[in-house]
Amino acid sequence: MTTFSADELRHFDRVAQELREAPRGQKGQIVARAAQFLSCSKDRIYRGLKASGWDAQRQRRRDRGASQVSREEATVVANIMRQSTRDTGKRLLSGEDALEMARANPASGVTSQASVDTFFRKMREYGVHPDQVSRATPYTQMRSQYPNHVHQFDVSVCVLYYLDKGGLAVMDEKRFYKNKPQNAAKVAKQRVLRYLITDHYSGTFYVEYFQAAGEDQETLFEFLMRAWAKRDHPHDPFHGVPKMMVWDAGSANQSHLIRNLLDQLQVTHWAHTPGQPRSKGQVERTHDLVERSFEGRLSLMTVESLEALNTAAHKWMRRFSATKVHTRTRSTRYGLWQTIRPEQLRLCPPRELCEQLLRTKPEPRKVRGDLTISFAIKGFDPATYSVEDLPGVRVGENVTVTVNPYRAPNVFVALEEDGEQIECLPLERDAAGFYLDSPIFGESYASKPDTDVDTNRKAMDKAAYGVETQQEVDKARGKRKTPFNGEIDPISYLAAETLPAFMTRRGTPLDVAKAAAPTLAPLSHIEALKRLRAWLGRGLTPDESDLVKERHPEGVPEDQLDDLAAWLADQPKTPKAVALAR
Repeated sequence: MTTFSADELRHFDRVAQELREAPRGQKGQIVARAAQFLSCSKDRIYRGLKASGWDAQRQRRRDRGASQVSREEATVVANIMRQSTRDTGKRLLSGEDALEMARANPASGVTSQASVDTFFRKMREYGVHPDQVSRATPYTQMRSQYPNHVHQFDVSVCVLYYLDKGGLAVMDEKRFYKNKPQNAAKVAKQRVLRYLITDHYSGTFYVEYFQAAGEDQETLFEFLMRAWAKRDHPHDPFHGVPKMMVWDAGSANQSHLIRNLLDQLQVTHWAHTPGQPRSKGQVERTHDLVERSFEGRLSLMTVESLEALNTAAHKWMRRFSATKVHTRTRSTRYGLWQTIRPEQLRLCPPRELCEQLLRTKPEPRKVRGDLTISFAIKGFDPATYSVEDLPGVRVGENVTVTVNPYRAPNVFVALEEDGEQIECLPLERDAAGFYLDSPIFGESYASKPDTDVDTNRKAMDKAAYGVETQQEVDKARGKRKTPFNGEIDPISYLAAETLPAFMTRRGTPLDVAKAAAPTLAPLSHIEALKRLRAWLGRGLTPDESDLVKERHPEGVPEDQLDDLAAWLADQPKTPKAVALAR
């Protein structure tokens, strides 16, 4: 705050009186003369005048608040600046350049000759300044209802990588920073990835390190099995399968095998929109926590192997989760997770069953006449299940079967892949192989409930004979009564008068004389010799047989048999020799 002496204040009082009496246009000269007399700036004179109670009483401009820069013009210039901004947030075009470009292009619609500062001021007033539109959009903070309700998952790169000569080393920022990608490429296959899963309700987490060039579904499956399985450690209570999984849209996460596994485990999986990591902000913050609080210790120790790294990480994880108070919950992570109720803790099935669930799809099974199906689960004996309680089930038609991973060998059965399903237990058998729930001769009898097909069949039979009970239907059939009371004539519609009339079509007479005689296939040599022997009344000599084959090598035409037989009869005793002589 500016202070003034008593002499200055008295002088300011005199100057103020002069200003009140001065005509229009001379007040500036009075202020300038006072500044020269006191050897100070005009601003100090005005501050002194204000301290002495003087009010300039300047009349406000009539156009105060109005601007020649419209909202549309300010938006165009701001948008030019925004579109030149890189993903890193670095703005390439200045306000002067953007305004100059806009004015040089009539299509932009910017005609105002206001200054850049005026444009910037109006941009902020209209809420279109690049600094304003680049800020994060409002977000909604989600909540979970109980431990293991929602898990968040993510993968990040550890500060360690494998050395060619063995052991692990810290990735030095000077060697692996963004402007030296060739160095990072050299150790791409030696990188150590940090797999992390968190419980959204309590903040409890599980971390494990893997060596891999990138994310893949085999490593993800291995991590989930370790994270959800109950571990044999008295100070590590966190385990169980969540109701929902939140993660990104990575290729491993969205692979068919992993998604199928979660579907079979009845886990709802949701991938957030790319570019919005806040959707799984808890696991992102936990990554930072692990990197600073645990990996920050690695530069002070020697890590010989991946197993040693995970052993150290799990020691730190258990101590941190058991002793550090969470800022949101005001409790330790393990302490709050321990409030989980039995119905909320879904135990992870055995690894062998989960491996089967990776490739398991709803399988079709045909319903037998006793309303049962057969199904085999890996690790269990083949079993038979009753489906009589499934609404709409029909004999001879297919139902879909999936394993209940939490209560195997129980299964879920449905009419369609996405239809209503029921849980079925395996039917137990006695020593003779009979179902234990089957009725016993002489003690009870219980028929299977009617399916909708049975109900429809009985209703159709009753309608056909006009009766009320199935016994009456059987009685009518025994007496050979005509269905529908004979009112449906099965042949009345076959009468000639109900058929369409057809036009007579003209034809062309067939010229039989010009018709080609049918060509018969020649007889085989064996068939021809049989017929010649019957005609001659004697057997043919080998010379006669050879002569026939030489005369007709492709077979003997049937219409030439008579001439051939007469020719053979006229031959001397050595027909072959005579023929060769000719």
